[in-house]
Amino acid sequence: MNAKQAHPFMWLGAAFAMIVLIAAAPLISVLISAGIAGALGCELNEGGAHPCPFMGVDLGKTLVLMFVLGWLAFVTLPLGAAALAGWLIIACIVTFFWWRRRRHQDSPTMFQCSTDVRSKD
Repeated sequence: MNAKQAHPFMWLGAAFAMIVLIAAAPLISVLISAGIAGALGCELNEGGAHPCPFMGVDLGKTLVLMFVLGWLAFVTLPLGAAALAGWLIIACIVTFFWWRRRRHQDSPTMFQCSTDVRSKD
């Protein structure tokens, strides 16, 4: 596959990655904040910020904000699922037309012969 033929698949892959990352961003935020709080031995819950010192800086409010953003997943995951359904339909259409164009490029047309039928005089 050369660059011109791979072009639609590159864009489809980039769109897929963006949809998944945006849909999963709140969950990733929760996992990161829980991991940091666990590694530092800090208490983390939605109730409020608890002191979480790291190198002289209190990360408590930032970790709580990252943790509470997990509730946004109730919006982003369904929207991401709908976007992935649309992406799948578009990917099938693009793949079909790419396959069809490639098949027509490889097969001889009515005016092209794969063998030379002219007589040698």
